[in-house]
Amino acid sequence: MSSPFVLTLLCSIVAVALLCPVDAGSDTREEQWADDMSFSDDDSAFRTADELEMLNNKLRSLRELLELETRGVQPEIEKLLSGFKGVKLTGNGDIPTKPFLDACRRMVPFYDLLGETAFAPVKSDINGNILKLTKKYSTDPDRYSTLQDIVKQEMAEKTTKAKDSATDALLWLRRALEFHQHFLAGIAEGETDLVKVAKAAYEGSLKKYHGWMVQGIFSLAMKAVPYYDDFVRTFASGNKDAMIRNAKIYSDTLGILIKTLQDFYTTYNLDSKKKV
Repeated sequence: MSSPFVLTLLCSIVAVALLCPVDAGSDTREEQWADDMSFSDDDSAFRTADELEMLNNKLRSLRELLELETRGVQPEIEKLLSGFKGVKLTGNGDIPTKPFLDACRRMVPFYDLLGETAFAPVKSDINGNILKLTKKYSTDPDRYSTLQDIVKQEMAEKTTKAKDSATDALLWLRRALEFHQHFLAGIAEGETDLVKVAKAAYEGSLKKYHGWMVQGIFSLAMKAVPYYDDFVRTFASGNKDAMIRNAKIYSDTLGILIKTLQDFYTTYNLDSKKKV
C-alpha cells in the first residue's frame, strides 16, 4: 500500500463526512440492509494431488451453481464477480495470473455500490496494485503465467521488499479481496445492517494492517454504505434470496483463492505485519 493511498483517504474524508454525519440516526439501521528463502519450482501450498483435485472440483461446482443461478439474467453481482468463475488452479496448485487479474479488475466497481466517494481510496489502491502486477506479467507472460511465478522470481532476485515490488502489490491486493470476501460472507449469513457487515469485514481483513489514523478514516467511511433494500435493488435486481445465494458462492470461491495465496506467503515468510 503506497503513500498516495493515505493521501487519497485524507482528501476524501471531508466528502465522506458530509455524506454520513455521525449522529444517533446512524444506529437505527438494523432493519436495513522471504527474500533469502530457498524454493523449488514444484513448491505448492497444496501437499497432495487429492487436495488439489478436491479444491478444483469445488471451484467447478461453484461455477456450475452460478451458471444455474444467473441463467437468463445478469444482475450486478454477476457482472462484477463472474470473472472469478474463470480462475482455475494449475496442476501444482498455483493461480493463473491473467484470469485472476482480469477478475480483480472486473470486480473493482463493486466499491462504488458501497459508496463511490467513501471507498474511492480503496478502489485507487486496488487499481494501483492490479496495474503493478499487470506490468510485471506483460514483460514475460510465459514466465509469469502464475502469481506464484512472479513472486518466486522476485525472491530469487531478492527484490520482494523493493519499492513497488509485485510481491507487495499482490499482498495488498489479497488483503483487499479478504475485505470483499468477508463482506459477501456477511451478506450470505443474512445480515441486513450493512454498516455492521462492512465493519466486520474491515476488522477481519485490513484493520490489523492500518495505523490509528487510517483506521479512523475507514471507520467513518463505513457509515457511507447504502441501506440494505437499496443495495439489494442495485446489486441483485431486487432479488434478495438470489443475492444471498450468490454471495455465498462467490465468498466460497474467493475464500479458496485467498487461502491459496495466504498459504504461499506464509510458507516463504512474506506476509508482513507492517502497518500503514
